[in-house]
Amino acid sequence: MQHQSLYRRFRPQRFAEVVGQPHLVRALRNAVREDRVGHAYLLSGPRGTGKTSTARILAKALNCEALTDEGEPCGICDSCIAVAAGTSMDLIELDAASNNSVNHIRDMTEKAALVSSGRRKVYLLDEVHMLSAAASNALLKTLEEPPSHVVFILATTDPNKVLPTIRSRTQQYELSLVGADEMAPHVRAIAEAAGAPVDDAVVDYVTERGAGSVRDALSALDTVLAAGGIPDDRTDVNALVQALARADLAATLIAVAEATAAGVDARDLAERTARRLRDMFLVGAGVEPAELPPADIVSARELSDGMGRRRNVRALEALGSALAQMPQSADRRLTLEGALVGLLADEALGAGTPDAAPPASAPARGEAGAPAPPAAGPAAARAAMAATTAPPSLDAPPAAPPPPPAPAADAAPGASDALSAQAAPPAPAESVAAQVPPEPRPDPTIEAAAAPSPPATSPGADAQPPTTAEPAPASGSAMTAPELQRMWESLIVGKLRPVAAGLFRDATVLAHERNVVTVRLNEGVPLAQARRRSNEVEPVLSELLDQTVRLEVTDPSSAPGPPPEDVAQPAEISSPTPSAPSQEAVAPASSQEAKVQRIVDRFPGSVVIRDDEDAT
Repeated sequence: MQHQSLYRRFRPQRFAEVVGQPHLVRALRNAVREDRVGHAYLLSGPRGTGKTSTARILAKALNCEALTDEGEPCGICDSCIAVAAGTSMDLIELDAASNNSVNHIRDMTEKAALVSSGRRKVYLLDEVHMLSAAASNALLKTLEEPPSHVVFILATTDPNKVLPTIRSRTQQYELSLVGADEMAPHVRAIAEAAGAPVDDAVVDYVTERGAGSVRDALSALDTVLAAGGIPDDRTDVNALVQALARADLAATLIAVAEATAAGVDARDLAERTARRLRDMFLVGAGVEPAELPPADIVSARELSDGMGRRRNVRALEALGSALAQMPQSADRRLTLEGALVGLLADEALGAGTPDAAPPASAPARGEAGAPAPPAAGPAAARAAMAATTAPPSLDAPPAAPPPPPAPAADAAPGASDALSAQAAPPAPAESVAAQVPPEPRPDPTIEAAAAPSPPATSPGADAQPPTTAEPAPASGSAMTAPELQRMWESLIVGKLRPVAAGLFRDATVLAHERNVVTVRLNEGVPLAQARRRSNEVEPVLSELLDQTVRLEVTDPSSAPGPPPEDVAQPAEISSPTPSAPSQEAVAPASSQEAKVQRIVDRFPGSVVIRDDEDAT
């Protein structure tokens, strides 16, 4: 006997054998039992869910000679046997995909008036959405008022393409995908009935490949039985998905190359990968797809947690765009690889989104002399801030300093940098810049000037660094504006993309109240562009402060606002002391002030020496 595919051999012959469509079975069975069958039905749903099989069962039930009390066909009368064999004159099947012209529909409607040997004549139009507009219009009148012995059953996988005038003349039923809890027992029963029992691994594989379609699942079971086991193609999609989850560009391209070398079509690979990413997104959002077996739900949750919601959505968008371009593409693999390279280019260059971890090959910032950004979190932030704000060591002398002036013998050891800077008098232009007092920013030098210091006998001794350690900064959401300012460049700007980093590098933190951080831009920075880029700064701040943070951006012309709590007022800095010359200076222009402050920010631990000629 010639071999027959499992989905044809075990096609449902009774309403009770239809899997996963209880609403449709209940409605049709009641209509047959109570003799309330409509003149036209529209069955829509994904492929392999039972549209054609249900239509044939209805045709059998309408002409069965020994209908059961439950509305089921007997299956043994001549009419039932003829319908099952495809030789019945009471069931006319028409493929609308190939018979979609006006002439085909006119021929069908003319023959519909002829009486057949059975009680009811059933016309089954499969893929009815493929009818042309003229053919659909030619069907309208007959579909609305057919002969009393005629029943139309329209089946389609895309009901939105069916004319609304046709849909309004039918009873519509939507068939859904079959869940894994119903598919797995059905697959196991079919395998046992075929004389080839399978284990749980094969059942899970077949259920996953079916993706809710009974026909696809039985075709996959046929493949497994013919191959003698599960084909070695499941790892192709898993390898590609895992590479995307790690944002590993090299591993992604290797997975695509290995899959295509094994004979997997690029479109099939993209569709299966997109389906897997969709499952990961749903499971990560707390929705478990019914067509997934429990083992796949667990693995999808693990991959979703490692990949992150944002990268998952971007990967779905990239694959969707590639699938849309493939029909017009000369090389499907090139289209797929181009979409994946565009997706992972930022991560490969170390400039990915804030939720993506930097690649291991990215050079540390410490190579350029600046501290490398540590891992995010309050503990790491406190450690980094303590390292950047610690006073210079009093035991280690400066490297090869020039001979200091004679009065510097009584100065504190920490003032050696300031005395060495005074050894060579600055040029007149530099003198004006040196007189610029820094803005009330959280700079260690200003705090040192505001703190009491021992008397000094030389000019410039007021610029000595503090001799006592600062109090430990607060952590998490309790960080103040000065503490955020100290770590602004290393822990915040260092994680931004180049454009955003250039806009916010010299920003001044004005306030941190609850979940709002207010910063002021430097002179010349475009305000509108910075506000558009503020959404790149907010995730970094939120990760650092362990709370959701909103960034408020103000321009340089706005009011500076109240100074931070732990920063001394400018008036306190300028108050004269017996041992220091007057610190009053001419207020510079905002651009010159910004230049001086930028220099101070680039050299942590440096001090500003004011050369006041009126002090004498």
